[in-house]
Formats: sequence, C-alpha cells, structure tokens
Amino acid sequence: MSGTLAGNIGQGRKQQKRAEVRRRRSDYGSFRISERDKNLLHLIGEQYAVTLPQLARLIGRRLHTARALRDRWKRAGWIDSRPLAVDAPSFVWLTGRGRALAESPYRVWDANPGTALHIEAVTNVRLLLEHELRLGEWECERSIAQRLAQHRGRRRHLPDAILSTADGKVAIEVELHLKSRVRLQAIVEELGLGYEQVWYFAPERLVATLTELASLTPHGNVTVHRYPPLVAEIARTGWLRP
Repeated sequence: MSGTLAGNIGQGRKQQKRAEVRRRRSDYGSFRISERDKNLLHLIGEQYAVTLPQLARLIGRRLHTARALRDRWKRAGWIDSRPLAVDAPSFVWLTGRGRALAESPYRVWDANPGTALHIEAVTNVRLLLEHELRLGEWECERSIAQRLAQHRGRRRHLPDAILSTADGKVAIEVELHLKSRVRLQAIVEELGLGYEQVWYFAPERLVATLTELASLTPHGNVTVHRYPPLVAEIARTGWLRP
C-alpha cells in the first residue's frame, strides 16, 4: 500500500471519529422520560424523598443499577440527591423540573435532614405493605393533607399514610422517637377513634409504651408493630392472604 493511500485512509478514519464525537455531543443532555420514570418520580414526590436502596427495591434491581438511574435523572435535572443523615444512604428528591414532568401535585420538598430518617422509615413500611406484600393501596400523608385541607376547624393529627385494603382502611403511623406521654396518648386515641384500624411501627424501645397506650383505646383497634417491620408480625394480624 502506497504512503499516499495509507495516509488518505488514516485521514478518513480520523474524520469519521470526529463526526461520531460531534453526533454524540449533539445528543448529549437530551433525555427522554419513560412511563416508568414518570411513575417512579411521582412516587418520590408522594414520599418527599426515597433513598438509593429504596429506589433499588422499587425497580427490582441491584444498588448499582439504581445508582445509574439516579445519576441519569440528576443529569437530566429531574432530581437532586445527597446524604441527609449520618450513617444513612443518599436520598433522592424531585426538582421543580422533575415535579412538572411527573405531574406531581405536591410542592418541591426542601431537603430537611431533621425529617430524613422518618421519611426513610415511612417509605420502608410502604414498600413492604403495598409493593411487596400487596396488602392494599397507599395514600400518602401529602394526599391526606390536601384532601382534608378543605375542612375547617381544629386541625386533626394526620397519620403517615392510609392503606386501603379489602378489609377496610388502616391508618399507618411510624414513631421513631418518644413524644411526651400525654401527647402520644392523645394521638393514639384520636387515630383509634378516627380510623377502622391503626398500625403503629416503632423501634423496640418504644413498643412497650405504645402497646400500653393502645390497650387503653375504646375500640381496641390499634396494633403496634416493631420497626423495621417484620413479615411474621404482620402475618399474625390475619391480613395476609394465602
């Protein structure tokens, strides 16, 4: 092969590579949103935020796949993400652009480290009850607040969620820190009177106090579960179907 011909071939390959780079650059920053993206982003808006491990559970994939999805969303400007609590994974929450694309009716969450662990706990309960055990349909606290906003008068205590099941509605409450006994008793009684069933999820150190208060409710319809939630405990309630 002559030197001139070899040079022409080499030059042609360089031009082809430059053209490929230009094509890639013209596509860079262009993101198409899928129906799955919309559904996941909408759920994130409902929960305020989710953690990376929770995102992995939602998509049924490993953590590195969830991380790649998070990174794509972040490059697109749909979400923000960073750690918000000590020894906790990164959280993911919507930006204004993500909220619009997901058609979320809830305002953009101002990342608050003080509520991050409670948000993580509520979402863990949701993933187990609604997505994995399929016990019913979850209504998030933000939806409950919007629905009840039209009612004037004394502000009611809002549960963290309502689970609508074939056997009725269950108010879901996650309690990670012990409030004053008087305040906690008032909340337990109010929820017990306002809903068919109430399920509390609390760490071991709070279970005894909550169980005692639950036993004092008029209808005996408040059940206390340990957090993190255990499938065996929930099975004992009789709500799981064979």
